[in-house]
Amino acid sequence: MKILMSVCRTWILALSGLVLVNVAHAANGNDPWADVIARVSKSVVSLQVSQLRDFGHATQGLGGATGFVVDAEQGIILTNRHVIGAGPIRATATFQNKERIDLVPLYRDPIHDFGFLRYNPADLKYLQPNSLPLRPEKVSVGMNIRVIGSDGGEQLSILAGTLARLDRKAPNYGRYEYNDFNTFYLQAASSTSGGSSGSPVLDADGDVVALNAAANSRTAASFFLPLARVQRALTLLQQDQTITRGSLQTVFEHHSFRYLQTLGLDAQTEARLRGEDPNVTGLLTVAQVLPGGVADGQLHEGDILLALQGKPITHFIALESVLDAQVGKSVTLTVRRQGQDQQLTLPVADLHALMPNRFLQMGDTILQDMSIQHVRGMNIPRRGVVLVKPGYQFSEAGVPHQAVITEINGKPIHHLGDVQALLKDASAEPRWRVRYLQRNREFFPELAQVDITTAWFRFQHCDRQDGSRFWDCQTFDPSMADANGRAITPTLPTFRDPLLQQLAPAMVKVDFNIPYGVDNVFARHFSGTGLVVDADNGLIVIDRNTVPISMGEARVTFFGAVETSATVAFLHPDHNLALLRFDPSALGDVTVPRVKFANPDTPLPNDLFRLVYRQDGTYQFNRLANLSRVSIALERPRLPRFQQLPLDAYSAANLPPSLGGPVVDADGVIHALWTSFAVQDGKDITEAEWAIPIQLVAETLNNYRENAGYYTLDARLYYKSLSEAIELGLGDDWLQRFAALDAANRRVLYVEQIVPGSAAQGILRAGDILLSINGEIVSELQAAQALSQHPTLTLEILRAGEVLSLECLPTLLDGVGTRRAVSWAGALFQNPHREIALYTGIREPGVYIAHTEPGSPAVWDRLYRNRLVTAVNGEPIHNLDEFLARVRHIPQDEYARLTTVSMSGRRDIISVAPEYYFWPTFEIDWTPQGWRRTDYSPSPSTLARGSAHNH
Repeated sequence: MKILMSVCRTWILALSGLVLVNVAHAANGNDPWADVIARVSKSVVSLQVSQLRDFGHATQGLGGATGFVVDAEQGIILTNRHVIGAGPIRATATFQNKERIDLVPLYRDPIHDFGFLRYNPADLKYLQPNSLPLRPEKVSVGMNIRVIGSDGGEQLSILAGTLARLDRKAPNYGRYEYNDFNTFYLQAASSTSGGSSGSPVLDADGDVVALNAAANSRTAASFFLPLARVQRALTLLQQDQTITRGSLQTVFEHHSFRYLQTLGLDAQTEARLRGEDPNVTGLLTVAQVLPGGVADGQLHEGDILLALQGKPITHFIALESVLDAQVGKSVTLTVRRQGQDQQLTLPVADLHALMPNRFLQMGDTILQDMSIQHVRGMNIPRRGVVLVKPGYQFSEAGVPHQAVITEINGKPIHHLGDVQALLKDASAEPRWRVRYLQRNREFFPELAQVDITTAWFRFQHCDRQDGSRFWDCQTFDPSMADANGRAITPTLPTFRDPLLQQLAPAMVKVDFNIPYGVDNVFARHFSGTGLVVDADNGLIVIDRNTVPISMGEARVTFFGAVETSATVAFLHPDHNLALLRFDPSALGDVTVPRVKFANPDTPLPNDLFRLVYRQDGTYQFNRLANLSRVSIALERPRLPRFQQLPLDAYSAANLPPSLGGPVVDADGVIHALWTSFAVQDGKDITEAEWAIPIQLVAETLNNYRENAGYYTLDARLYYKSLSEAIELGLGDDWLQRFAALDAANRRVLYVEQIVPGSAAQGILRAGDILLSINGEIVSELQAAQALSQHPTLTLEILRAGEVLSLECLPTLLDGVGTRRAVSWAGALFQNPHREIALYTGIREPGVYIAHTEPGSPAVWDRLYRNRLVTAVNGEPIHNLDEFLARVRHIPQDEYARLTTVSMSGRRDIISVAPEYYFWPTFEIDWTPQGWRRTDYSPSPSTLARGSAHNH
């Protein structure tokens, strides 16, 4: 039966089943542990650790754990390796008197679950901790122990237990996760949980006998790392000596003599070994020989290790003691294989050399060399680079997290240096054909095409610097060739079906990719079908579920072969429509057939067809025998983002999903545009498909051509029946006028909501019934929108049983969307978008927090997304210019006090200390030449405080 293991990971979780103790009052004569707890507790710290980048098996983000002081004079704290991780971190320790000090990583073991952090002892002003002694030799079965650690916050918790096993197999967190190996673990029932990782395991004398590391999620069992190798590493650190770590690149397991008999061990050998050491219960066997390692082809799975350097080896500590002392040399092994003894001589590999110490950052894509853990999990040689974070560029191509890239553009990739050389090769193509292996499919190489984008992001490579706050990072500009792509002569495709020949060439596939998540966009990569509505001027109409915002890259594919870029020309503020503009010269001499729009006054014909793209890029015709008119009113989004306002559209049952396309009659005249809508469904966002009347498309196109913008009442309107209107006071004269309308339109428009701060707020009220606009009776949503496209309006409304005539100035919107954002302290700021007021009722001057990066100073200091910042250090701000001017020159590590307003209207002061080394300040904005990134390099004085934190 498979046991589910849960490592006491770095995420801050509340511990269950813990006994919280007030240490100041713990000492009493009745409890023998009281004095121990009181003495030890001041050396136990609560750790807050932020992984600054995805690296190894650690994910960028913030978490908490426990550590304890093992050298108070040098300021050394012991904790778990999975707490520290292998990448760059920010860490602090909070002592029991609530003093909080900065830490730097000092050492991480390559495979065992321990590591050391260092603090400056001079930073502690009010508490002097003791150095807790490590006594691995004291452990024994039946020993009563206490685990002292953090409950995920800053309180002390004490868990009791009894050591039940000293030879338990190392916990298994999953094949592809970080796993300790080649060591025993200790086991006790003490119910440790998240936040207690790195806690000391104490005996009755207050000595540390083990390091808490993991727990079984189904039982109360906890698992502790023995301290023999930890003690050795600490001694070498204290003496400022190199911690050598040797390896045969082999995973060993310990098995009992009964099992070893099945592998060929004879009774005489067992008797001899038991006679030499009565405590011996078994031997080490080869469980996995890592491909490409020093033992590949030499050791075999199932080999029994009898001796190393001529001496019997019966446990892991003896094995590692020899290997750690022979790094770079060779050792002689005696193994029993298939009942026969064999002697082998193998070189000892340096484990530290198998531990990646650098990464390459391409925007938010992160690559690193393979580690011994990747080799162990995927069982492949250590050749290639690991995509630890796909980011914008690789996720768009579908290359998954933790894929191993083995080839780019036909060139083998052995390590990170090969990728860096490719980026600096002026003749290299920026469109990469990437061959890779992914988890669970190691024997099936896959191919993807990745476009390397340099406009949005910065590139840098970083090397580990243990004992320092920062890694050594160097920014560079790739010198690859321009992304012109392969020249393809455009050719108009031919189709047998005349209707397809008329319409299909005007249908294009649009891929829209978003590097920065402004306006609360819910994804980064979208695909859909656009329709060329003006070939001469290069205009394409498409739904806003494909092009939700302006800040992105649009790629348009014509005729299934010719690809060109496009820019966002117009985003309809209220409806699921957008316009893209492309350069018509990209099509050469080919002319896209002109499409025909239906007359809005023409009734829908009986014979209609839906022409759409399938997901595989082919076309599909569907006869629409059941097209019907529907009024859609979607659930409000959980975050303020664009969503279709109430709309009269068309629907048809039992149609397969598609990428969209036109709804046409037998003559090819377009009556509607079949589109995909983003729909809030509880906590999830799903998609639904409806057809937008072509009249709305035509009006959008005309508004854009005339540069007229878009007028809106800034009111959410929906329908009420005439009977409901009568209850609200509709008089007989107006009742007769509405009753004279076509039966489908005998209803009224009801004002559900007014956008706060809009011009209509002082004119209209929720609960009003809109009767007419500029003298024309209005009973349709689309008609109300069309009649509102004037700078001044005369409205007749029904309010409290009385008909009022009101003058109104509608709001003029430009439809360009958000075209500027600023990143500071790892948070992305933008000017507030319209949906904030529309869906939350909040309209305040200031800037909006669109996104916060995990592990950033913003998250560290609890500055979260979906809030407005209205002041910096008490000075009001009204827009991005003022915000940028306030924060640009704030020194590193100096707190800026931000006044925030939540979407519930609650105000707060949040102090944020920027860090510019990993979280620089930059701006993204739109220019006539396209999107531009501007980096604001901090001055030396701005960085002065940050450098002082190196120890």
